Amino acid sequence: MNTYLYAPKDDPYHRARWRQPYPPKQWQDLLQLIRHAQKRRIDFVYGFHPGKGLCFSDDKPVEILLAKARRFYDAGVRTFAVLFDDIPSRLEHEIDHKNYAESLARAQGSWLQKIHERQPGTWQTVEWWICPSYYTPDPLLARVYGDFEPHFLDTLAEYLPANVACFWTGPLVVSRKITLAHARKVAKQLKHRLILWDNYPVNDLSMSDELHIGPLLGRDSRLPQALYGYLNNPLLQEELSFIPLATCFDYAANPGNYRPEASWSKIVVKRFGIKTLPHWQRIRSFCEASQRAKKNQRSTRLSPADRVRLKAAHDYIREHQRQKWSREIEPWRDLMEKMLS
Repeated sequence: MNTYLYAPKDDPYHRARWRQPYPPKQWQDLLQLIRHAQKRRIDFVYGFHPGKGLCFSDDKPVEILLAKARRFYDAGVRTFAVLFDDIPSRLEHEIDHKNYAESLARAQGSWLQKIHERQPGTWQTVEWWICPSYYTPDPLLARVYGDFEPHFLDTLAEYLPANVACFWTGPLVVSRKITLAHARKVAKQLKHRLILWDNYPVNDLSMSDELHIGPLLGRDSRLPQALYGYLNNPLLQEELSFIPLATCFDYAANPGNYRPEASWSKIVVKRFGIKTLPHWQRIRSFCEASQRAKKNQRSTRLSPADRVRLKAAHDYIREHQRQKWSREIEPWRDLMEKMLS
């Protein structure tokens, strides 16, 4: 993998207090992370999340963003993302309603244009990305943030600078399947380079009681024909994340030869040893069964053979309880205990 996007919503200086510079301690931590990425030839992308309460007609926020970006530029960062996801679907300020003809899409595209026009002339190699508020046709977005204006993507495409790449999560916020036909349709509408921001294996918010440790599935092997980039959102559980993420990396590296089960077994054996594979298969099947039971509102029943295998997997987790991955999986180990009791 060659790209790392830094955009945690619980970093106050990324979102809630994005206008403020990082204090010395937090800045040194970020510098260490940036240098760590650079040493490994990974493009560190800094994400701004300025959308909440933003007045698009006010020029001051653009100046603040560019001043903050300069600090990152001086540290060697050359790619920035401006993220407008998960904010109200309509403009919030009266002057914006007037200046942007009631269009949030026009405001967001124009805001990136302002950034382009006002960035230092020496920033020839800087690349900008955008995540628009409308990043999937999933009806869930409108239910949470309000109805979006018609033709959002067409309007955004009209006002967005030509070389800005655009994020998209697929047909759903959390897409089970993403086809080449879907990606091509969106890219044609946007008329800009498309980055798939894949919400797998992420398990935040309403999914926090789920553990997605299986391999990446349902991604068309031909997606690179329509995509500029491919990013994955990880699990909340850092160590456990590397199991599904490794399969995402295998897919991204060579989609045509990606074999989900082989990729998954490979990472489990590499990290935990070949003898543990049956335990991890049982842990994974337990997590998947729990997720189905939650969706269908039904309890899961165990056969005698399943009970034996689940007990062995449970005991394996307990035997390694001092390791970070075991501590991360503790809530699901507790669920196993309930099922076994």
